[in-house]
Amino acid sequence: MGLFQDLKNYLSSARSKTQSSALGNNEGQTYSPPSIEQDISVAGTEFRIPLYQNRPIFDWLETINQYKRQNRFEEALIIATGCMDAMIERAKIDHQIAMEHYVIEVARIQHKLKRYPEEIDTIQNWFSLNIPPPREDFRIDLQKRMAKAKELLAKQEGLPSSDHHAEWKRLVDLQKSVKESPASSPRSQVATGFSSINPRRTSSSKKKSSNLIPDLRAFLSDTYTAVDFETANRSGGVSACQIALVKVENGRIVDRFSTLLKPPSEYSTFEFTYLHGIRYKDVRNAPTWPEIAPSVRSFVGNFPVYAHNAQFDSRVWRELDIYYGVESQPDHLFCTYRLTKRLVPGLENYKLPTVLKWCAPHYKLKHHKADSDAEACALIVNSLQSNTQLHSNL
Repeated sequence: MGLFQDLKNYLSSARSKTQSSALGNNEGQTYSPPSIEQDISVAGTEFRIPLYQNRPIFDWLETINQYKRQNRFEEALIIATGCMDAMIERAKIDHQIAMEHYVIEVARIQHKLKRYPEEIDTIQNWFSLNIPPPREDFRIDLQKRMAKAKELLAKQEGLPSSDHHAEWKRLVDLQKSVKESPASSPRSQVATGFSSINPRRTSSSKKKSSNLIPDLRAFLSDTYTAVDFETANRSGGVSACQIALVKVENGRIVDRFSTLLKPPSEYSTFEFTYLHGIRYKDVRNAPTWPEIAPSVRSFVGNFPVYAHNAQFDSRVWRELDIYYGVESQPDHLFCTYRLTKRLVPGLENYKLPTVLKWCAPHYKLKHHKADSDAEACALIVNSLQSNTQLHSNL
């Protein structure tokens, strides 16, 4: 059957056995000690993924993020702390399992609850273990968070805070320079542990333009997803501030996913508000990319994905994954701009409104609104699939 299919079956079985602890059934949840001795072993290969309540710690990320979106921060903190402690116990044995994402997650929630002394203790306790930082950008992020927590705590106590603020500002600038120079700061492949047992192609691999047009078999898939990203500014894909996904099965829209995204502070200048209407105040409490990446990955599955001008959306997706150390980009991301140009030559241009007018003239497009653009892209694919006379051009 294969190593990773075996592992997939293992995880599926593990999840079914722990449904009673899934979201919605965690009322009154109390902290449980991490389970660190139950490594995942499949086909003779051992994956030392830490467990919390008999589930891989990355399996809890979506639950934590849903609790946070529901303002259930105390419950989110309990689970996040359990996952962090499981990671720490394993990292003491094997430094390759050090995943500072889980320390950052606990610090984020403590900061949200304004528990600055606890936030400082969490980070200092982690640093005191002297485990080599697996990723320079994550380590700087923790140092930055500790400086900000010390600044706010000093203000609460009526003490001088300017030195802490200056240190925080220095670390913000340093973090930005590190992010912009990935070649100078090698990064661990292990951020949350998910990609370690869910291998995909390398996120940094670039698609050739020819790969933006599907072959006939992929094009005729009954199930596909359309995606659209909106970005805050010209600094790159990391400034993404909205994503929308629309899933189609057998010619009908069957599911939608749309959310605002909060860019990192160093990418949060909003230059394109005049296009999409999104301002920083709109995304202040929105999830970040690693908080929703598991949901996005699950929504897309293994079916084809389309975007209009997919070179842009593919770049945004790729840069988000690289920045946050996750791997969620689909294997097949096709472009309706290039596809329509191939199948329907002679249009005035191949911008989204023009192509949509030819393919689905009754749809009222709200251009640069991610949910509307994604639906328009889905309608274009459906129209092109329905017109069998065009298929000979593929």
